[in-house]
Amino acid sequence: MKIYNKKGFATGAFLTAIGLAIFATSIWTGFDVKGTILMAACLVFGVPFVMRSLSPAMSRADKLAELDERSQLVKLRSKSAALTWSQWICLALLILSRLPVGVLGEEVCAALTLAFGCMYVVLFAAELIALAWFERKL
Repeated sequence: MKIYNKKGFATGAFLTAIGLAIFATSIWTGFDVKGTILMAACLVFGVPFVMRSLSPAMSRADKLAELDERSQLVKLRSKSAALTWSQWICLALLILSRLPVGVLGEEVCAALTLAFGCMYVVLFAAELIALAWFERKL
């Protein structure tokens, strides 16, 4: 038994191990709906990863799909859109958390304002660092 895709095998083994651990815990403590759904999801997603990583043809197809330029472009654009959305949502929440402090004069939401402000600065800095890194590398 040879592992052809180590990354996929590790992901599958981890998910399968979590599913089996939840199953063993459920045997001792009793099955509940949330645990059963989580166990099933881990096993349903973990076992195919392991099976695909043990097959040479499927591993080759996975690696080719991962290296495909269109896949990389879609992944890059989705991450860029996620960062942009995160920045706008964080800015909106920063403004909304600042309104009660400014209008009512109460410092109830000051901690939220500080937290959203720090998150916005981190998101903005991450974008600038990524921009500088890609400008230098490309």
